[in-house]
Amino acid sequence: YIEQDLGVPVSLSEENREMIRTCNFVLKQIMPYYDRYTAPYFQGIDYDVVEHGMPGGATSSSQEGALKQGYIHLLPYMLKFLAGTRKIVRYHDVTPGSQITWNTAFLAVTGAYKAGGERAVRDMLEVLKIVTETPEKELSPAVREDRLLLYSNCNDAFRDLLLGKYGRLPLGFPPDWVYESAFGPDYRQAIARRTEVSPLLSLGDTDLAAEEQALQHHLDRTPTDEEFIMYLNHPADALKTIAFKAKYGDPNRLPLDVWFEGLEPGQELMFEDSLGKPHHMAILDISQPDSRGISIVRYVLDSEILSHQVQVAEARGRVDSRVELADPKNPYHVAAPCNGDLWVMHVSPNDFVKAGEELFNISVMKQEKAVLASVDGVVKRVLKTADFAEDKKMVPVKEGELLVELTPVMRACPTCREPLADENYKFCPVCGQKV
Repeated sequence: YIEQDLGVPVSLSEENREMIRTCNFVLKQIMPYYDRYTAPYFQGIDYDVVEHGMPGGATSSSQEGALKQGYIHLLPYMLKFLAGTRKIVRYHDVTPGSQITWNTAFLAVTGAYKAGGERAVRDMLEVLKIVTETPEKELSPAVREDRLLLYSNCNDAFRDLLLGKYGRLPLGFPPDWVYESAFGPDYRQAIARRTEVSPLLSLGDTDLAAEEQALQHHLDRTPTDEEFIMYLNHPADALKTIAFKAKYGDPNRLPLDVWFEGLEPGQELMFEDSLGKPHHMAILDISQPDSRGISIVRYVLDSEILSHQVQVAEARGRVDSRVELADPKNPYHVAAPCNGDLWVMHVSPNDFVKAGEELFNISVMKQEKAVLASVDGVVKRVLKTADFAEDKKMVPVKEGELLVELTPVMRACPTCREPLADENYKFCPVCGQKV
């Protein structure tokens, strides 16, 4: 189509085209087997899509995320927020737009719910309805003030969208009050930083040699071509997949139904390993989960009886005492705002931070959420740390979990005025002045 109908030349030989046709034909025969396992999590007709405008795939995965986060009961409110916000901030709901749209609604609704329950959510949606249906000149001062709460819980991705970091919004940037809601008192500086230049113009080529060296460092061996290509596309998932295969073997040797559904006790499995050697396996017994949530699986592999412990449920009877919760009334306690994955920690003990400075960042449903210091202080403790850029690993965190503890600044250097992290310091670590 591109070459014949549009007249744009493509770098495909006739041999390559035939290979693509053959691959496509093979995939058409395989895909029906996967339909049972890869169908959308939520299915069915949703007439409200004409209002909220979410694409089918994004809707399904987003609703699954809300279910896992424990907020599925707020889904009708989230869809109403989507219907309203797309009239204010207008752009095409394709990647990454659809994910940004959903997270903006999710964070707004759950933020209001945490602050004042469903009453607060309904009040917020009423404000959103008035803003989208009433001309600007007819809005009351109270509504103009209340609408600033609509995007106060948004994440970095939404702010980057407003700044034009994903490219120029095709239908124009939103009104200034949206920036005031998302950025707070510094919204004028945010508007000044806004750009319409495509980020693709400044995107440099990937240093393949450096990436291959980084992968070799992670694996402590030379990667295969397939592993390297997988790493370039999805670095974190590639490392997990490689580690999984190193521990358990190649899962592609299992039949598709066994991979997705497992084996029932008494069911036998014949398979070949990566070297072509045949094996026989049968499940003997799967015990009920104990108080730790662990089941013991007894099985036969090539005439040898083995057992393996599998974590199938959460432990019962007590809460994990290793998780320290933050005191919500203590401004020096900085907690995880929601369940997610900590992917970068910016501070270390004895660092001085100012109010509004980013301390760490959490990934929530594929989107980043920065957590800022609410007061000036010195970092006393960092309970969990992560550096995804370095090791491609994220650390799970729970809502309310204490991640950073600050302490007030007790002393400052009389010469350079820099804070002293420890009251026992005899000399300023910055300028050397005796204190």
